[in-house]
Amino acid sequence: MMCLFIASEKLHQSLKALQYHTRICIPEFFVSWIYYTIQAITRIRETMLNSTSILSYGLQTLLLRRQMPLLASFKVTYHCNLRCTGCPYHRRAREPGAKMSWQQALEVLSRLERLGCRIVIFEGGEPLLWTDGNHDFSDLAEKARTMFLKVGVTTNGTISLDVPTDLLWVSLDGARDQHNRSRDISFDRALQHIKSSTHRCIYIHYTVNRENIDDIPVLAGVLASEANIRGITFQFFYPYNQGELDLALRPAEREQAVRTILKLKRSGKLPVLNSSASLKRMIKNTWRCRSWTLANVDPDGSLWTGCYLQQRGEIRCRHCGFTPVAEASLALGLHPGALLAGRRIFFAN
Repeated sequence: MMCLFIASEKLHQSLKALQYHTRICIPEFFVSWIYYTIQAITRIRETMLNSTSILSYGLQTLLLRRQMPLLASFKVTYHCNLRCTGCPYHRRAREPGAKMSWQQALEVLSRLERLGCRIVIFEGGEPLLWTDGNHDFSDLAEKARTMFLKVGVTTNGTISLDVPTDLLWVSLDGARDQHNRSRDISFDRALQHIKSSTHRCIYIHYTVNRENIDDIPVLAGVLASEANIRGITFQFFYPYNQGELDLALRPAEREQAVRTILKLKRSGKLPVLNSSASLKRMIKNTWRCRSWTLANVDPDGSLWTGCYLQQRGEIRCRHCGFTPVAEASLALGLHPGALLAGRRIFFAN
């Protein structure tokens, strides 16, 4: 890289010397053009070799057509302190490989880094419960932050939120009564931890389902005055059919939910971080899925790229509710709204 820079400097000097000694008229703009072109190539190459840069990711995927995962869904454990009615994962807590070891976690993080992944989001189960020997979740998050551009976690909020991640989502699926019915009477604990947390970037994550569709504006009203909340993201319930309640939205209900979310987004009462473009396309799932933007990790150490459901359940694309994949897919298609949404979520702080 330095060789290119030195070469551009020497070429610039040589052209100047040639012009002086031979009296050949070399237009100044031509000399400058060569000089600045080589410098630009140098900077582009430096960016592409930067393993964590988001610009590097864009250049490699769009220009070089490399299919690299952007974001990893990292399930570190199936263990959970709640028994949410719509979740299939706590039901797997007694299976072999239901919790990852520290050494496994390090190995998987290294594999994700080699794949070119830029963002890691820890999930569960309840990831903040994870421990292995002398290591706890904070140790895991701190290690991940030395390897990736951004590190986040999605939690049920019943444990202290003061963990060393860049981003943190608290799952709230409705106002108090509705949330407590589906999420094991946990609303007040989650809200208290949000209020008392010193974490700098807390978002709310709302999974819209048949029972909580009418609570979207109600919860927004409750949370609007909470200074610690930076915004809310929405996704739509997916029917795994693995023992959880069937809470999937019917087509008309999904359209109603999207209209309600878009109205909330326009109101500005609580920042809705999903782009309008991705939300509209989720009504009938009319978006080109670039599933390779997602890497997936399960607690037994298995890792794959592609659909979130590939080793977790039956894939039925028309029922897809995974808005992060829709957002990333649109962003890779250079949709302005999706690009802005990604910037607001991951790089605003």
